[in-house]
Amino acid sequence: MPREYTVVTPEPVTAVDGARAAAEIDPYLGLGKLWNGGGLQIATDDGLVLAIVRSTYVEDPADASVLLGVDVEAGSWLTEAYAPGTDPVSDAVVQALVRNTGGRVVVEAVPGGPRPATAAPATAAPATAAPATAAPATAAPATTNEGAHS
Repeated sequence: MPREYTVVTPEPVTAVDGARAAAEIDPYLGLGKLWNGGGLQIATDDGLVLAIVRSTYVEDPADASVLLGVDVEAGSWLTEAYAPGTDPVSDAVVQALVRNTGGRVVVEAVPGGPRPATAAPATAAPATAAPATAAPATAAPATTNEGAHS
């Protein structure tokens, strides 16, 4: 089942952050840009491991908190990442990204509602939580825009 991760960070996540996290887990993971630089694709020879989308500034922390089911502080950034399944490599790359950026992550198995994966920065052990009562977020599968013409 596909997974959607939302990483909440104090600063925007960069392609360098994504590449560094991937290299920590497996130095042989491949990297590629998505949507003319709007995201980063991390893959093995067998296929996609994770697609990380450009960060978005949180303009309304209360609204973001309701949607994600966790408190989101003013001045935070949200970065979405998508994995085609429940591959432990995807989870490990996201946890490395969270650890390196001082963030935290909300994991959603698609379809379904948000489920907090960690309530604290990734240096704490991931907590298992019951599904949040917030309305489910919708997610589109990660796709590339390779070969698209302007």
